[in-house]
Amino acid sequence: MEFENLTKEEMEHLQKIYDDTINFERKIGIIIPTIFAVIIMVGLIGNALVVIVAFGRQMRNSTNTLIIGLAISDLMFLLLCVPFTAIDYAVPTWIFPEWTCSMINFFQHTSAYCSVWTLTLMALDRYLAVVYPVESMTLRTPRNTVIALCIIYILIIASQIPVGRMHGIYVYDFILEKRSTCAILKIATAEATPAMARTYFMTFNVFGYVLPLGISVVLYGLMLRKLWDMPRPGNSQAGGGRHLANRDSGSSIRRRPEATAAKRKVNKYRISSFKSALQVTRLVLCVLITWALCWLPLNVCFFMSGLAYPEPLVISHGVIMVIVQIASQVLAYTNSCLNPILYALMSQSFREGFIRIMKMLINKLSRGKFCTNYRRTALRTELTHYNQTPSHPTNTIVQVSNGERSTLLKENTNSTATVQPLRTSIQAKKQKLYVQRNDFFSLFYNYLQIGRSKSTRSYNL
Repeated sequence: MEFENLTKEEMEHLQKIYDDTINFERKIGIIIPTIFAVIIMVGLIGNALVVIVAFGRQMRNSTNTLIIGLAISDLMFLLLCVPFTAIDYAVPTWIFPEWTCSMINFFQHTSAYCSVWTLTLMALDRYLAVVYPVESMTLRTPRNTVIALCIIYILIIASQIPVGRMHGIYVYDFILEKRSTCAILKIATAEATPAMARTYFMTFNVFGYVLPLGISVVLYGLMLRKLWDMPRPGNSQAGGGRHLANRDSGSSIRRRPEATAAKRKVNKYRISSFKSALQVTRLVLCVLITWALCWLPLNVCFFMSGLAYPEPLVISHGVIMVIVQIASQVLAYTNSCLNPILYALMSQSFREGFIRIMKMLINKLSRGKFCTNYRRTALRTELTHYNQTPSHPTNTIVQVSNGERSTLLKENTNSTATVQPLRTSIQAKKQKLYVQRNDFFSLFYNYLQIGRSKSTRSYNL
C-alpha cells in the first residue's frame, strides 16, 4: 500500500487501528488455540474410548456400528482440521505448504458431511427398529450398516474433491503488512459471480444441514407417532388372558399354567425390548439435537456470507461479526468432543465400558498397584464381615496367603484362621451355591413325582 499521500493525522489514526487489531489478534491467538487444545484432548480420548467399547463382542449391532462411524468422523476432524485451524488463529500468515490448504479444507468438509449423514442413518436405523422391529431384523445387521456407511462416505468424498481444489493461498495487504491465508481464491479475490458464491455457501447449508436434519426430523416424527398409537406392552395382558381362557376352555386344564407362564415371559421380553429401544432412541435423538444446536450458528454465518457477497461480513459489521464468526466456529468444533460425554451420561453399557478401560489403563500405568490395592480393600471388607459374625470370636487372627496380617482384628496366638485369596473364596462360594441349587432342584423334582403319583387333583388359577 502507498502511504505517501496520507496526512499525519490519518497516519496516526491508521497506526491506532493497526495496534488495536494486533492486540485483539494476540488475545484471540492465545484463547482460541487453548480452547482447541482442550477440544482435541477431550475429543481424542473420548472418541477413542467409544471406538474401543463399541468394537466389543457384546456391543456389535447396527446402532453401535453407526456410532463407530460417527466417532471415526470426529477423530478425523480433530486430527486433520482443528490443529491447523488453531495454528491459523495463532499466526497471521499461512506457514504450511500450499497443498495442505486444499487437503485441510477437503477433510474438513468431508468429516462434517460424514457426521451429519451418519446421524441421518442412525435416525433411519431407529425408525426401522421401532416401527418395524421384526421385519427389519435381517436388514439391520452390522454388515449391512458397514455397506451403507461405505456408500455414503464414497459419495461424500467424490463430491468434496472439487471443493478442496478450489482452495488456495490468498496473499493480501493488511494495513502496514502483507498477510496470507487459506481461502477459496475466486471468492477471496471477488472474481466469482454472486451465483457461484451463493451456490458454494448454500450448498453446504442444504446438503450439510437442512436436508439431513429434515430427513431425521421426519423419521423421528413418524417414530413418535407410531409409539403414541401403539398399545403399551403389558396393558393388554388381561384381555389376552380372557381370550386365552375362552380359547382353551375345552383343552387340558394342566396346560393353562404353562401357557400363562409363557405369555408372561413374552410380555416381559416385549417390555424389556420396548424400554431398551426407547433408551437407545433417546440417546440418538440427544446426539442429533446437540449436533444441530452446535452447527446452527456456523450455518447462519455461511448463509449470511452468501447473501452479502462480494462484500465480506467483517467489513460491513465490524468486530462484532468477527467475534460471532469465531464463536460459531468454536461451537461447531466443540461438537466433536461432546458425543462421548453423552454416551457416558445416557448409556449404561458405554459407561461401564469406559470405567473398565480406565481401570485397565490405570492398572497398567501404576504397574499393578491399583489392582493390588483394590484387592486388598475388598479382602479387608470381607475380613471385617468375617470378624463381625457371631460364630467367630473377635480375637481371631486372619492370615492372608502372602503372609500379611489384618490390622483390623485383635491378635491372639491361641486361635488362627487362614483365608484364601478373594478370587478363590468367590469360586468356592459359587461352587457351593451350584451344589445347593442342584440339590434343591432334585428334591423339588422328587416332590413333584410323589405328588403326581398320590394325587390326581388339578388346580385352577
